[in-house]
Parts: sequence; structure tokens; C-alpha cells
Amino acid sequence: MFLCILRPALRATLFLRGSVARIILFFLFVLAFVPACSRSPAHEPDTIVMALDESPRNLDPRVGTDASSERLIQLMFSSLVKRSDRYDIEPDLAVSWEIPNPTTYIFHLRTDAKFHDGRLVTSRDVLFTFRSVLGGAIQTPKAGTYRLVESIEAPDDRTVIFKLKEPFAPFLWNLTRGAIGIVPDGSPADFAKNPIGSGAFKFVRYDPDSEVVLERNDSYYGNKPIVSRFRFKIIPEAIVRALELKKGSVDIALSVLTPDMVEALRGNRDLDVLQAPGTNYQYVAFNLKDPLFGDVRVRKAIAYAIDRNTIIKHLWRGQAQPATGVIPPSNWSYAEDVETYPYNPQRARELL
Repeated sequence: MFLCILRPALRATLFLRGSVARIILFFLFVLAFVPACSRSPAHEPDTIVMALDESPRNLDPRVGTDASSERLIQLMFSSLVKRSDRYDIEPDLAVSWEIPNPTTYIFHLRTDAKFHDGRLVTSRDVLFTFRSVLGGAIQTPKAGTYRLVESIEAPDDRTVIFKLKEPFAPFLWNLTRGAIGIVPDGSPADFAKNPIGSGAFKFVRYDPDSEVVLERNDSYYGNKPIVSRFRFKIIPEAIVRALELKKGSVDIALSVLTPDMVEALRGNRDLDVLQAPGTNYQYVAFNLKDPLFGDVRVRKAIAYAIDRNTIIKHLWRGQAQPATGVIPPSNWSYAEDVETYPYNPQRARELL
């Protein structure tokens, strides 16, 4: 479930079941909402302050994988393609692409994309980004994601050709924002200290364990943000984040409040809670090598014995919904006709 708490001046936010892609969509909503706000927050009027529960571990889009890093990276960096609200692949730095055979992808880059330092984004930057990952120039957990890339070529400044070792259906998905971001050709080893991207916001400063500040990129090729500046305030304690929301020194909080805190804040007339479908899910995994769990009757019995609706009602405070699989209902490939196991203790006993 995607949850949002908004202050009348800017309002604050919470995602309990949101994906990184939805976080970006939420930002677009906030930026559109701001002009209608009538009261000023207790900080700079042109700045949105967001609470983070932990410091970003690495702001290099080739490296950072934690939630805090990815939220910031998606605001600062562009990639070849991006995901829509229904998880379709859409143009980003690439205006179009071709797949002449299952192992060849040809991307044609836009001509108006610039890095935050004014340099045009070209195919050389794309080559550098991926070659630094594949060649081991940087140490990154993302290297395995692109292990099937056999070669990358740039016949001109606006064309990039990937050749794969074998067909790999998720390849385009692995090129989207959030998966990786394009960095300038020749970026130094300490790039994460002063990241330069081509996204809607550019890096200003990072004070470890305190805050990260981004400001609007007026040269952004897409829709220009209305908000001038974002301050990401790092607040490890959940109760402090809630108090900061109440007093107005924080406007947005993403996935950093407990369900009980959300319910407590619903009664605050200076805060509104918005809700929409999300994509995160929790599940029980079975070790099928264990003879006990290798028996499908045991697995079904456990499924029938879990009272999901009661868990959602009392533990999640209604801020979730039962999942039928790993694909959310908002995804274009979601299928409703799957077998489910509604709470039925009698059926569970019968199976055992």
C-alpha cells in the first residue's frame, strides 16, 4: 500500500508499500500540489524537507542499492529508459531503440540532455558508465546484473549498441532509472562525493548522518520541477520523525513510520493521509529440500492457516492488502486467475 501524509503547506508522506518508481511518481504529484498550498512550513518556503531513516550509503548510481541512495539517485540521474506507472518501458535519455535480434539492442540518444555541469550527454558517457561496471573499475554489487553484456559500441555520439551473450528478457528493465544511472565520461573514483547527473535535481551537499541537499536543475530536458530545493533530513529514530512532522520542520517521510504512528497522525488536522496501491510485499519462503516442506500438502496447510486479513487489520492497521504473487495489480502483466488460499483452519487440519 502506498501511503502519503501531507501537511497543508506541503504535507508529509509515508510509503509502506511503495516502489522506487512510485516514489518518483509521488514527487511529480507533490511538485504539482505545491502551488495550491496556502500556509508556509517552518523552514525555507521554496524548500521541501523529507525525512530519511538512514544515510544513503553511496550516491554513485552504478553502486548505490539501498533505499535512501536510490531515492536520491533517481532524482539526480537519468538512464537510457524509464518505467511508467504501469511498468512499461519508456524513453528517457534514449528517444528510441531497436532490437534487430534477441541479443542486440540499439539505442538512439536525445540531443538536448545535459549533465549538471553543462556537458552534453553522449554515447561516450553511456560507454564509460557500463564499461566501468563490467571492467571492474568500480566495485559494485550491480556488476552481476549486466554479466550477459558481451560488448558495448558507440558508432557515433547518438548511438549505443549492446550485444548480449544470450537472449535475456529483463535486459531493458535493467537499464531503467533506479537500476542504473548514466555518469559523465571520465568520472573519478570518488565520484560519489560530488555526483553529477542529468536528472531533474542536482547535488548541492551531503553532510553525513545529517542531511543531503538537492536543488532544481533548470536545464533538465523533461518537465521542470516547481520546487527549488529538496533537503533530505536524516533522522534515525521513528518517534523523532513523527514529532518533526507534527511541528512542521519535516514535510515528507517515506517508508519510515510504523502503522501505529500513521494512525496517530491521522487525527492531526494539519496532516492528511493519502493512500494508493504499492508494490512491496512480504512472503514465507519454504526450503523445498527439507522433506517436510517438500510435501505440497504441508505448504498448502500453512497457507490456509495464515489469517492475512486479521494481520492486515490489527498489525498493519489496514495499510496493506493481501498479495496473490510477486506481480502487483498495477502491473500490465498481473493475472487475477491464480489459486489463492483464504484463511481456513479446518482445511489446514484436513490436509495434515
